[in-house]
Amino acid sequence: QEHRDKLRMGIPVTPPVPQTKLEELMTHVLPQEIEIQLQKVKDQDRPLPSNHTIVQLLKSFTGYNTWMAAAAKDGSISKWTKELEECTSTTTKASLLFHRGRRYAFELEFEKARLDFEEAYALVQESSGTGESMPQDEYCRLLEWVGMVRHWKYDLKGALQCYEQCCDLEPINAELLVKRAGVKMDGGHHDEALELFDAALGLNPDAADALLHRGNLRMLQSKVDDAKSDLQQCLRLRPDHVLAQLRLATILMAVNDIQGAKQALDEAERMDPESSEVHSYRGEMHFAQQEFTDAKVEFDKAIACEPGNPTPYVNAALAVMNTPGVGGLPPDVPEAMRLLELSIQIDPQFQPAYVHLGQLKLSMATDLRSAQQVVELYDKGLSYCRSAEELKDICSMRLLTVAQVDAAKTLKMETLNMQ
Repeated sequence: QEHRDKLRMGIPVTPPVPQTKLEELMTHVLPQEIEIQLQKVKDQDRPLPSNHTIVQLLKSFTGYNTWMAAAAKDGSISKWTKELEECTSTTTKASLLFHRGRRYAFELEFEKARLDFEEAYALVQESSGTGESMPQDEYCRLLEWVGMVRHWKYDLKGALQCYEQCCDLEPINAELLVKRAGVKMDGGHHDEALELFDAALGLNPDAADALLHRGNLRMLQSKVDDAKSDLQQCLRLRPDHVLAQLRLATILMAVNDIQGAKQALDEAERMDPESSEVHSYRGEMHFAQQEFTDAKVEFDKAIACEPGNPTPYVNAALAVMNTPGVGGLPPDVPEAMRLLELSIQIDPQFQPAYVHLGQLKLSMATDLRSAQQVVELYDKGLSYCRSAEELKDICSMRLLTVAQVDAAKTLKMETLNMQ
């Protein structure tokens, strides 16, 4: 009560508990909270990631252009649907479903593609279980696609099962080992992932996919020099690899080699001037140098290039919040909130948008009901999380918000504003 009265009069007070105590409590409480939330989402049927996320993942593999070309030659969806309606053979139906699924993927209808691939796989399992009734290459590609769509659904066990079956049939296919390694990475088994990347490079020392994705793993492990080496080798093999250039730019920014990062981004833009990712990364470089106006310009370009990419909306919101209003007024908070809400609308699974939007909404909350709505926003974000790593930031913010709301209720306050 004494602190409350002083704060209302504008008199500064010393918190009864130091900030370090709060941090200490969080280290104890957060792991338990993450485990509770993991159990809640464990058996949830999650939607596929956004089209943007899936396309970026597909483009990270050398085989992307090959399957795009094959799917383009396959014919229209209506053609395959007509043949399926007339088909009476289980074996033929599995093949038709595979081709239609691939065409659906070509047209970015990934959920329909997933259903076709899964149905084709189930038919093969029911008829022989070994794919003997299909041409081996076609059966291998079916296994590979089922592995991919299961990975997208975060069915890691199911994805590995398909990839391992495919590896048994194609033991020298390095790309399959890279995809298996990706599943291991998402499961948090980094050492096993590294072994698979090394095995892929043992089969094919020029496997650019293995170098790119091993570089990503080494970035996660904070092995900056090793990651940089992998990406540079990837670019020696594939000088046109836009994603490798962008990843290299990220590393160069991290080690404060701004000129090197700029050169990498210039090269990436030369290869793909309409890339949303290129403009987004360039905006991040300006942001890191506190050039917020220039950063916002690049983020806006990224949004214009690909409105379905959620990242530049969040980055643009952060740039807005770091730019004073006209005449020294506060930043344009409503515009930042609008951008964050658009990011969630575009991709409900994009966790950073929930974290930043929740923080902004809490800072603007005029009553405890508004603060409670922030908790509900975090709960929505948590429902889309798949791993402990994804849960961490939102769980932290939710814990702090719940603690503030509970404390305010205990003190019979109607707002979190102590002034």
